[in-house]
Amino acid sequence: MFQFSVHRLARWAVLLAAGAVLASLAAALAAAGPVVRIDSGELEGEHLDEGVDVFLGVPFAAAPARERRWRAPRPVPRWTGVRAATAYGPMCPQIVRDTFPEWLQQHFATVPQSEDCLNLNIWAPSERAVPLPVMVYIHGGNMQFGSGSYPVYDGRYLAREGIVLVTINYRVGFLGRFAHPALTAAQADEPLVNYGVMDQIAALQWVRRNIEAFGGDPDNVTIFGHSAGGVSVNFLMASPAAAGLFHRAIAQGSGVSLDANRHAFERGPTGPFGPSSEDVGRDFAAHFDIEGDGPTTAAALRALSVEQILDYQADAARRISFNPVVDGRLIPDHVVRVFERGEQHDVPYIGGANSWEWGQIEQDIPLIAQWFMAGAFLEGLSDADLAPFDDQWTRIGVSHRWFAEGIFLTSTRYLAKQMAQVSSPAWLFHVTYQQENIRGGVPGAWHGMEVPFIFGTVRDRPEFQRPKWKGGIELTPADLAWGDTLRAYWIDFARNGDPNGAGRPAWPEYRPDTDITMELGAEIRPRTGLHADTLDYLEQRALVRRAEFLSPQSSP
Repeated sequence: MFQFSVHRLARWAVLLAAGAVLASLAAALAAAGPVVRIDSGELEGEHLDEGVDVFLGVPFAAAPARERRWRAPRPVPRWTGVRAATAYGPMCPQIVRDTFPEWLQQHFATVPQSEDCLNLNIWAPSERAVPLPVMVYIHGGNMQFGSGSYPVYDGRYLAREGIVLVTINYRVGFLGRFAHPALTAAQADEPLVNYGVMDQIAALQWVRRNIEAFGGDPDNVTIFGHSAGGVSVNFLMASPAAAGLFHRAIAQGSGVSLDANRHAFERGPTGPFGPSSEDVGRDFAAHFDIEGDGPTTAAALRALSVEQILDYQADAARRISFNPVVDGRLIPDHVVRVFERGEQHDVPYIGGANSWEWGQIEQDIPLIAQWFMAGAFLEGLSDADLAPFDDQWTRIGVSHRWFAEGIFLTSTRYLAKQMAQVSSPAWLFHVTYQQENIRGGVPGAWHGMEVPFIFGTVRDRPEFQRPKWKGGIELTPADLAWGDTLRAYWIDFARNGDPNGAGRPAWPEYRPDTDITMELGAEIRPRTGLHADTLDYLEQRALVRRAEFLSPQSSP
């Protein structure tokens, strides 16, 4: 009897142990994140409580390091097993400044930098019954800073509303745009110079191949970006290599020169378009005592450490722009002229800028530095060019207005005009909104103030507000309602190729004959001929300068 009981107890123990194992397995399976298969292997992400799946740090190209530095991105090597996608990947190397807001400093402390930085992040609704519209965000940062991992770009809020949101990294600074005769000679059969744009295109190609695994529709992709990201959108609109990779485009706060873009290999007139990218590259090499144009020169350039490059960049960035350049291949011509000829991608387009674009610069620069910067901004401009800004303005004040109106507002409207050369519609906006608790405390809508409202992150993180020194102020119901309306325009545009939807003020298409801009202010309303006299004049002067700057051989 005793022996029988022992056997029975042993059997119960085995059964209980098996049950515990099964329970543990069930709990583990329940806790496991969503798994998807892409072309390079399997990924495991994280399921968020609000019904959103997130996949972070997903590589879309191999590391552009060592011998692959300053070369076009290459495919990601396949992996075996399931790769964790629950943490942000490294940011592309960039300078960290103590003027960045505290929340961004904390982010830099937790996310590393590396040349192995070509990764992206995806947020998607957990329930994905039908293919969903895809939005791919291209971050700003003057082509020197930024990452798709910045917490202000958290995509869960857009995913809750039925969007598959992708944020990307791309090479910035000298690592993202660089030319030297040694590289030109050694890589003559490859695309050159605009490596950051190449990364953006590689990310869009990855989306085209893989986004269905996350519930996204590869035939309904909207690219959108702010500042340098908006500039990138306009260059992608003009790049034949991006054909078919996106189906709508939104350029926010994008200042594109109507005069010309810097050229990779050809010198322009004196002033900002004078040195070619190869000229800049020669100065770069000379700083490090690297001479010659042969293979050993290319090897010596690639042997420089990231720290050396960033140290030099910190000083050189005051003198040069890192915007993409005309290279004759990836960027075949000046962006504005591509639009004028109707050779931009024929997709629905939104463009716009804010009423106080200068604010992005003013906050961190002493008055004396602003004076010298004003001279740099105004270099090469005549009294006729600056005639709209009368004598009541100081030199700094003139540069403020030139920066906002002569660069941002004029070029944004001009590109919208040129969409009449293609069949797809365009819409133009002008942000004038100021949060209620700072209204009147700043001259206008600060550069990029709309960005955290479009992402929705400002609801939970008021410190993301711009301008940064107003971050953390209490948002009112009116502020949040304004942001919800703005976000709805963007989402409907991604869904349907038209920003209009029920319950919002109608946003008319932009046409040159009607010149209607949507003012996104305390009152959201269409405005006919907004700042037309000033912008017409500045546009006309820019085209006069362009005729003087560009040689007959380069005219259309």
